[in-house]
Amino acid sequence: MHKIFITILLMAGLLSCKHTSNQQSANDTFKGSYQQNVKGIVSLRTYDHYTRRLDDGYGFYVAPRLVVTNLSYLKGAYKVKASPMGLQDFTTVQGFVAYDLNLDMALLKVNRRNLNYLHLDEAAGATDSIYQLFRKNRQLYVDEELKNPVVSNDSIAYSPYSGNFKAGKPVFAKNHRLAGIVQNTDAGQRILEPQCIQPLLDNPSLSPTSIYELRNKSNKVYISHTRVKGFRIITNMGNIEIALSDKTPAYRDNFIKLVSDQYYDSLLVHRVIKDFLIQTGAADTKYAKKDDVVGWQGPGYTLKMNIQPDLFHKRGMIAASKLPKDRNKHNRSDGSQFYIISGRLFSNAELDDLEEEKGITYTAKQRQAYTTIGGAPYLDGDYTVFGWVTKGMKVVDRIAAVKTYAIDRPVEEIRIETIEIIKK
Repeated sequence: MHKIFITILLMAGLLSCKHTSNQQSANDTFKGSYQQNVKGIVSLRTYDHYTRRLDDGYGFYVAPRLVVTNLSYLKGAYKVKASPMGLQDFTTVQGFVAYDLNLDMALLKVNRRNLNYLHLDEAAGATDSIYQLFRKNRQLYVDEELKNPVVSNDSIAYSPYSGNFKAGKPVFAKNHRLAGIVQNTDAGQRILEPQCIQPLLDNPSLSPTSIYELRNKSNKVYISHTRVKGFRIITNMGNIEIALSDKTPAYRDNFIKLVSDQYYDSLLVHRVIKDFLIQTGAADTKYAKKDDVVGWQGPGYTLKMNIQPDLFHKRGMIAASKLPKDRNKHNRSDGSQFYIISGRLFSNAELDDLEEEKGITYTAKQRQAYTTIGGAPYLDGDYTVFGWVTKGMKVVDRIAAVKTYAIDRPVEEIRIETIEIIKK
């Protein structure tokens, strides 16, 4: 084997799609070039609803204005920008024109035209080795792939490999022909062959659809809310059981989905205020260090406000967090962050003052609750309340009373270990 091959161990698979294709067989005499292939690769950058940067990734051109990438990389993003690899010249992607849930791929329409796209009909057939483009000391280094017996299922056949590649980037055969796209899976990495990409190019939509719409694309079946009695939030300071309202169905179903996907596992309770609330659900708290600024990253999407008059901020209620109106143009709730009210008692005189200040009128039911069990009446009408604590308010109070620093962040980490669904 030539000296340019180096072996790096990591689970991977080279996949074959089981359908007919007009793919041409690889020509071993085809040499191609690093310069030509690298011009077909793009850097991608995703953003959330507030135009905050989420993640960097890769894709590559398969037609003059079409880029293929992994659908899982795009899920939850509100907007995507693309730039030639190695540059910082990002332009907004128009949207997606095709996708495949089973193969985890999406085809994007971009603004920048590129004639140096990677041709699927010239892609490599069976290969003894594959490599990804990168330079070291002006030489092209290649990652050797060690082939293992083929594994097959109903739709895909693949051979386990060893390698170390960047998800979304293309990989090539020794003769520089395209060998596939790199994907990450729960079992490790895999490489999807070019003939799997071709169907996306066969029938793309004429009009691109917003990337935001991919958030709802899933072939996973989630438990029906009719079978859910409640949820058990397991923290390192104790358990809290909650129930959700059917009057806020979008929030209810979104919470079921996030819990089912284990989104909340290992997230911090990142904000606590005694006699007020505890808050969690920010994705950037999972691996946060002590001095990191946290609490800004959600799942990449937001939810429309849904204020129900009989769901108000009395003690034990659960509501969705959101940015202030001056930073939240459409006044929408964060897709994952929520808070639980510990609250305090309010007098009728204080409620009178709040009515005048906020221009609202508290009902007899609200006044009774705020003057007998307490809450946070000054939040009413501004945030969506969608659930309540059924067991564990002593744990809520204990968390709300811990010592904090910075912007109300607990000195000692309080972490959600997991959230369990309590079935009927």
